[in-house]
Amino acid sequence: MKKQLIAAGIVAATATAGLVGVGVANAESTTGTPTNPMSSLVKAIAAKFNLKEADVQAVVTANHTQMEQERENEVKTEVAQLVKDGKLTQPQADKINAKRAELEKERDAARAADQNLTEAQRDTKRQEMRAQMDTKRTELDAWLKTNGIDAQYRYLLMGGRGHGGHGGERDGGRDGMHAKAQSSTSETAN
Repeated sequence: MKKQLIAAGIVAATATAGLVGVGVANAESTTGTPTNPMSSLVKAIAAKFNLKEADVQAVVTANHTQMEQERENEVKTEVAQLVKDGKLTQPQADKINAKRAELEKERDAARAADQNLTEAQRDTKRQEMRAQMDTKRTELDAWLKTNGIDAQYRYLLMGGRGHGGHGGERDGGRDGMHAKAQSSTSETAN
C-alpha cells in the first residue's frame, strides 16, 4: 500500500509537470515509431515501483482529468465574477463558456488525432500550430468583437491562465503588455 501511495504521488507530480508542457522525451521517438509523450514516464514509474503499467496510466489519466476539470471550474468562476463586477453581461459570459466548450472539443479532437505521432511528426505539428496562432488569435478577436466582448478577455477562450492562455492582461503575456502599453499611451494622451 505504501509503495502505491509513493508511486501515486510521484505520478501526480510528474504528470502535472508533463501535462503543462514539460514533455518527457521518449527513447522510441528516434526510431520513427508512434509515441505517447507520457508512456516512457508511465513505464519508468511502473518498473521502479513494480506496478502494472495500466494502473500507473490510470492514475495519470485520472489526475489529468481532475486537473482539467479544476481549471475549467476556475475559469467559470472567474467569468461569473466578471459578470458580478459588471465587466461582462450574463449573455456574454454564456457565449464565452459555450465558445470555451467548442474550443475544448477541437483541442480534444486534435489531441486524439495526434496521439500516435512520432516525435518528429509532433515537432512538425507544433511548428504548424505556432504558424497558425496569429490566424487563430485574429479569429478569436473577431468573435469577441462580434459579441461585444473586450479583447482583453481572449485569455478566457485560450484555456485560461496557466493553460495555453498566455496572453491575458492579468498574466503579463504579450497581449497583456500590449494592453498596458495602450492604456498608458491613452492616459498620457488625455
